Amino acid sequence: MLRDRRKSRIIAEREDSAFVIVDFQEKLIPHIPNADSIRKNLSRIARAAGILRVPLLVTEQYPRGLGKTDPEIERAVGNVQCIEKISFSCFGEPKFLGRLKGMNVQTLLLGGIETHICIAQTALHALLAGYQVHVLVDAVGSREPAATKTALNRIKEAGGIVSTTEMALYELMGKAGSPEFKEIQALLAE
Repeated sequence: MLRDRRKSRIIAEREDSAFVIVDFQEKLIPHIPNADSIRKNLSRIARAAGILRVPLLVTEQYPRGLGKTDPEIERAVGNVQCIEKISFSCFGEPKFLGRLKGMNVQTLLLGGIETHICIAQTALHALLAGYQVHVLVDAVGSREPAATKTALNRIKEAGGIVSTTEMALYELMGKAGSPEFKEIQALLAE
């Protein structure tokens, strides 16, 4: 497929995209109103990454205090090793930057919590670093809905794209008729 520079700024493509699951941790989850829906979509993202062969990064914010990644998400990510961080932005963690650099990607598809803290700071730093950013609105959340809304508006104003899990997966597939298409359809039907 020929890459048009304008297209690459708005459409996620499999060849140069990575999923990032940010801080979906045991002690944060009970405070997030839409946590069950987020969990479902993060699980879909993790499993779709394997089906579509799209790189996946997973982070944990200070796990000694905030707990480990949710067990369902841990199962879905398989052998992907979580990156511990204390910086709110994933871009403040050298291990994250090292793994990201080794992936040769231009587009980051973000999900996790909390939208107004770690997702927003990661998205804004990614944009400043020249990445295309898609925040998957049905895979993010904050304690307060107004905080999520404000963060998404700020990310969008900075040049990020607000999308959904299903939109992103269909963009990454690009067309129907493949075995991957059938697997993703089944995943989305769960």
